[in-house]
Amino acid sequence: MRNRRHQIVTVLITVLAVLLCLGIYGAGLQKGLEGRAYDARVQLAGTLGLGKGLASGQVVVVGIDERSVIVEKPLLFIYEDIGLFLRRMDEYGVRTVGLDVILVHRQSEKLKNAVAAFMAGNAGGAKTDMGRVMEEVGEGLDRSVLGPIMDVSERVNIVQVVHGDMVPFYYGVSPFIKNMVIADASLTDGGRTGNDGVIRKQALGGGGRPSFAAALYRLSTGRQYGRGPVFLNYALAGSIPFYRLDDVMDGGIGRRAFSGKTVILGYISGYEDVHATPLKRDIFPADQVKRDASSGQPGSGRMPGPVIHAIIAETMLTGTSLREAPLAVNIVILVVLAGLSFAAISLMRPFPAIGAIAALAILFFAVNLFLFSAGSYIHLFPQAAAPFVVAILVYPYRYLVEERARRKVEKIFGYYMDRNVVDRLLKAGPEALLAGEARDVSILFLDIRNFTVLSTQREARRVVRFLNFFFGAVTERIQEHGGLVNKFIGDGLLAFFMTGENPAADAVSAALDVLEETRRLDDEGRFREFVGDWQVNIGIGIHRGEVILGNIGSRRKMDFTIIGEHVNIASRIEGLTKEAGVVLLVSSDARAAAGEVFPWRKAGEFALKGIDRPILLYTVGET
Repeated sequence: MRNRRHQIVTVLITVLAVLLCLGIYGAGLQKGLEGRAYDARVQLAGTLGLGKGLASGQVVVVGIDERSVIVEKPLLFIYEDIGLFLRRMDEYGVRTVGLDVILVHRQSEKLKNAVAAFMAGNAGGAKTDMGRVMEEVGEGLDRSVLGPIMDVSERVNIVQVVHGDMVPFYYGVSPFIKNMVIADASLTDGGRTGNDGVIRKQALGGGGRPSFAAALYRLSTGRQYGRGPVFLNYALAGSIPFYRLDDVMDGGIGRRAFSGKTVILGYISGYEDVHATPLKRDIFPADQVKRDASSGQPGSGRMPGPVIHAIIAETMLTGTSLREAPLAVNIVILVVLAGLSFAAISLMRPFPAIGAIAALAILFFAVNLFLFSAGSYIHLFPQAAAPFVVAILVYPYRYLVEERARRKVEKIFGYYMDRNVVDRLLKAGPEALLAGEARDVSILFLDIRNFTVLSTQREARRVVRFLNFFFGAVTERIQEHGGLVNKFIGDGLLAFFMTGENPAADAVSAALDVLEETRRLDDEGRFREFVGDWQVNIGIGIHRGEVILGNIGSRRKMDFTIIGEHVNIASRIEGLTKEAGVVLLVSSDARAAAGEVFPWRKAGEFALKGIDRPILLYTVGET
């Protein structure tokens, strides 16, 4: 009953561990660990070559290297460069141009205001003339980009990004620009409150607008992307074509690189629109963009926004976004892992169980990584922690309650048998052994013949020393075969066997070794100092049957022993050894259980007190 109660308590503790892990989900506490675990899987899959890294080839990135632009000319002339780029893309026959740049200012107003500030205090006429001239220059710059947009959009799809309230100066006329789509430039996974800023997934839209990559996908394929959010496949980064704007405008990159494709134009710098990614390295194909212009921290895994948008679009085009397992599936996996941990704790000793739990966690990670690289995203936390949480909660209870009972049994059994035998015996559970149970055992009774005569002829201290010496040697032989020396009864002993593969065979083997050890000690004269020339003879009886095993006695004195009819039969069989003229007798039940491994010989049928019919007994060889 107590053992059952302990099992129920252990199950309840396991359920508590599962609820604790589910509480981690509910409180969102797993996000930090799961985010790091996600990044580790991205990196490990890339290192092992498990990711799907072949891009569709339909997306091209063109980077505006702000540092080189500033060196060569004022940044305000980028308006004209963008306009010329749009016309070049129209000439090359691109399908879609994505403008990941926001030309916020009208250059006409900006230059006019700059001149006004510069000319403050000068003659009014000169200030007005200069302002008019600069305004005309600014209007020319504005037209240099707006004109191509209006013209090229007749034949080419254009996706213009906006970011919150930051919109291009021509935003007001965008509804009238043919084939222009306004899209949200936000990288949602990195911008959410509480997020660590690493871009792992992207929503398909926000604020009533499609995301930049979602708009590019729809215009490139003519259909809406069916699922969201999109988990970025960073393995594609190395195969996305990437060029510098200067190289494109100088004619270094030909038509074939752009014809029929989607081209993303954006700023490439190390200080603006640069975002953290799960990678620990920077990837820019063919070194088309100078590394010092692409990342302020080489090897940091940070990437410019246009490159990340291209990865998102390619992930959608190649259909390689991860499929996140539903919450219910993650919970089922958590429960299964906790259950397996509970099973290991229940069936194994602590150290093997902890090893099994660690192996379970490693196996779960390996399977998780394989599924991750194949496109299925199952959370690693708190699932991987669940087996250890179960162990952390269960083992203190097991140690305080169950191990205390085990240590009590070990102390009791330690007087009778070898520690290895104790360990095998306790697999049945210490509580059952302490409380008492019915067990099938093989029983061995041993008696020293004619010892009463000897005890009257020798000094008491010599008799005691002889018994201690003799029983010490006998006990070692019995324990070597997995036997439990239960008690010493005057000049005899009671032992039983129940833990080996064949307890009956173990009992017979132990008896033969005891007989051989007795002959050896007698031949070597080891008994003479105790009993002189007296010949030491013994008789052994072996029987097999079901007995009651447990602690028997009172509060003041307890004795762990076996009782029952078969114990009495074994004792009476030993008593027949003189009548049979042999030193070893084995009942037919014990002989059948031991098998044919011994040279059996019939000793005859004998009547036993309390037994209705004669019992057939055997001996071994010439014993």
